Amino acid sequence: MKFLDWKIELGEGLKPYIDLNQKRMAILTEGDDDIHLTMELNEENHMLMRPRWNVNILYKGEKHVYITKND
Repeated sequence: MKFLDWKIELGEGLKPYIDLNQKRMAILTEGDDDIHLTMELNEENHMLMRPRWNVNILYKGEKHVYITKND
């Protein structure tokens, strides 16, 4: 999926909630019971990632990440 100019791949059991007006995204479990990661663009257009817990972030290339749960 695309989030602004980033390509985001999500592993099984994760789903995004996106707020394009605020340039933010949260990655939650399918049951909406845990937030695993929040992402947002800052004023310099840099991506800020704030992992909460139990998440792996794999950098696959420029502006391309793969996010999975750490089961």
